[in-house]
Amino acid sequence: MLTAKLRIAQSDCTLANFDENLERHCTLTEQAIRDGADAIVFPELSLTGYNVQDAAQDIAMHIEDARLAPLRELSRKITIICGSIELSEEYGVYNSALMFEEGVGRSIHRKIYLPTYGMFEELRYFSAGQQIKAVNSKKLGRIGVAICEDFWHVSVPYLLAHQGAKLLLVLMSSPLRLSPGSGNPAIVTQWQTIASTYAFLFSSYVACVNRVGNEDSFTYWGNSSLTGPDGSVIGSAPLFEPHILDAVLDFAEIKRTRLHSSHFLDEDLRLIAAELNDIIVQRPQ
Repeated sequence: MLTAKLRIAQSDCTLANFDENLERHCTLTEQAIRDGADAIVFPELSLTGYNVQDAAQDIAMHIEDARLAPLRELSRKITIICGSIELSEEYGVYNSALMFEEGVGRSIHRKIYLPTYGMFEELRYFSAGQQIKAVNSKKLGRIGVAICEDFWHVSVPYLLAHQGAKLLLVLMSSPLRLSPGSGNPAIVTQWQTIASTYAFLFSSYVACVNRVGNEDSFTYWGNSSLTGPDGSVIGSAPLFEPHILDAVLDFAEIKRTRLHSSHFLDEDLRLIAAELNDIIVQRPQ
């Protein structure tokens, strides 16, 4: 695979209204198909809204649920990655990233780090994911997916990149946090710093897909972006408004970047594993 056309759908959603959100997904996906995109990616919890709270158990559905059939059908022509509340076989409720491809749906990541500080209380409503695994996509190649807070823990993109992911996708529902001063809010700058740092350190593409709109007291700021393997921003969406961001992923750029600087390839995984094991063994209980 040499190139892929990725569409980032910076979009809003309606809290706890699956039917309306599904219709929005289908409309945007149909347009992406007409425009020749290989894949379309939506924000965190794009099918359900974020602040579902106690309704999470009622909204949760298994990846094989019949209500997801329209996305499975559309995925015969395009890869779809979106966010939803997933019900596992064991009836766990997860904040998950789902991928639909070639008429089949599968859960590809369950959010691991569920924030409980400040305005957040996710751990009260969701079970935490227990795996960090890169996956293969027919249209995008080897990818790694994280969900919002996961990307604030360097271990997540580190492990995904070393499992061969050349595109790191982070689905977000990041709300605005007001802070003094002029210019962009601090959270916007912090996220782009994180994306550029990981893209450069792991010589990989990083796509941040954030939502927009208002939900209860939360305002989501958007500014979705794609960052190249040298750490430079390839494209970004505006703040606070729905936007379609298209970008061509040229995987030859990863080859060129890694040949120019081998810092990622030189990582000593056995040393890291041994030192981590020592830390775990020695850490006080």
